[in-house]
Amino acid sequence: MCILMCQLFVPVGCRIFKENELKTYRDRVSAMFHHAYDAYLKYAYPYDELRPLTCDGQDTWGSYSLTLVDALDTLIVMGNTTEFIRIANLLIDKSQDFFDIDINVSVFETNIRVVGGLLSAHLFMKRAGMTLEPGWPCSGPLLRMAETVARKILPAFDTPTGMPYGTVNLRNGVPPGETTITCTAGVGTFLIEFGTLSRLVGDPIFEKVAIKAMRSLWENRSTLGMIGNHVDVATGKWIALDSGIGGGIDSYFEYLVKGSVMFNIPELQEMFRGRS
Repeated sequence: MCILMCQLFVPVGCRIFKENELKTYRDRVSAMFHHAYDAYLKYAYPYDELRPLTCDGQDTWGSYSLTLVDALDTLIVMGNTTEFIRIANLLIDKSQDFFDIDINVSVFETNIRVVGGLLSAHLFMKRAGMTLEPGWPCSGPLLRMAETVARKILPAFDTPTGMPYGTVNLRNGVPPGETTITCTAGVGTFLIEFGTLSRLVGDPIFEKVAIKAMRSLWENRSTLGMIGNHVDVATGKWIALDSGIGGGIDSYFEYLVKGSVMFNIPELQEMFRGRS
């Protein structure tokens, strides 16, 4: 009966894969991931990412081994619990000064890759069988690291509109002369990570600034109810007037839907549907 019901809801043109076929695809995906991950460790670590043609590493986002942090939760999803534990402990050992760097970083990338990666890994610690602090999941070393990074990018939200600058210095805040122009995705892609962080550490500031930025985008929509691609975070004026679901804006729509469901905020669903 269950199989029959599943077949009824398979879209036209799709087929149901047999278990042995699914295993083949799962194994291929896992092999692809570990090929890339192992190559990063061999040729690029501790740099941010691997340059595959020259087989060396480079710092592109913040000089904090970005790929290692970004891939941590994927390790346990792929079933590599041993490596997850090894890397989690490695990051914890370095946590005291890991992000105390005089370097300019992308606010957007630091949030989705570093804050998000650390939060995911923190929540996976129990599944990995790691020793948990009393009070987990509202306490833990990876959670504290995520909070540390998030506080370092908070100054970017100190603008007249509440929409964040695109770049921040991890040690000194917003760089002097930083442009006020950023893409829509760079404004509206914070709620999942910041909202989760606020709920775990008990400080509403992260969720507050994330929602304020999303509301500011909505309040500055065009007379047609459209959101542009690039905006001036000081004035709310649209600089790139094209609207769509491609690069520079895509994750904003994603976070409207996910945020409305995850945090039970119907207002965000209305924004997604373009309703006043």
